[in-house]
Amino acid sequence: MSMPDLARVGAFLEEVAHEDMLPFWRRIAQAEVTPKATALDPGDVVTTVDLAVERRISQGLRALLPGSAAVGEEAAHADPRLLDALGGGGWCWLIDPLDGTRNFVEGNDRFGIMVALLRASEPRAAWIHLPARRQTFFAEEGAGAFLNGARFLADAADGAEAPAGTIYTRFMPGEVGAEIEARAAGAYRPAQGAGCSCVDYPSVARGETDFCVYYRLLPWDHAPGALIVREANGVVEHLDGTRYSAMSRSQVTIVARSRDVADRMRRALSARPGQSQRQ
Repeated sequence: MSMPDLARVGAFLEEVAHEDMLPFWRRIAQAEVTPKATALDPGDVVTTVDLAVERRISQGLRALLPGSAAVGEEAAHADPRLLDALGGGGWCWLIDPLDGTRNFVEGNDRFGIMVALLRASEPRAAWIHLPARRQTFFAEEGAGAFLNGARFLADAADGAEAPAGTIYTRFMPGEVGAEIEARAAGAYRPAQGAGCSCVDYPSVARGETDFCVYYRLLPWDHAPGALIVREANGVVEHLDGTRYSAMSRSQVTIVARSRDVADRMRRALSARPGQSQRQ
């Protein structure tokens, strides 16, 4: 089974967003929004748009690559056993049909579709489509990262300044979050994150932000963006230096625009408060 026509995938995602998502943006009824609370995320919600878009994308992508599996966020929420497909040797589509659902409901433009095509738990191609911004990010393993068809690379960060970025401690265990915040104090310039991966990952990939630090690693939130960042010469790896994959368990993870930024943040987050970071 060979790779599908990757250009058709991007066009298909744009079509789905135009037909099944944007008509409901800033018009969605409260009756179409349902709580999807979990112990870690009591404010989470799902909408009829999430569900309809996921069904259409799953069906369409499997048709583009017969014999492939598809794992969508909402389907996996209902049946976590579907995640077993991520570690198999075959092709598997990983789908976040509406990343930034709460943003979508609130009417701001920080939402999008995220898709990765995996093989052996590694993303081989990835798409992030931001419909309200008319931006489609795409990456293919070894072939680069693209925005609306134009290749881009993150510029090297200015090493004279502390990196600017966001450290998301929300899903960290209390003691881990407190320790990370203490270690990071003074080592970076806080930046306002978007609160959704579909915007934060492209921001790092383009060098608009130097880094983000995550803990909760739901695969649909990270696998697509990880490939786009890497193909733009960025880094996505855990605090111990191991490489992120779609099978990674929740742990402190650095997404950085460059190797230099990743190493600087790793030194900062690994140092004891008050300990020198020059190691």
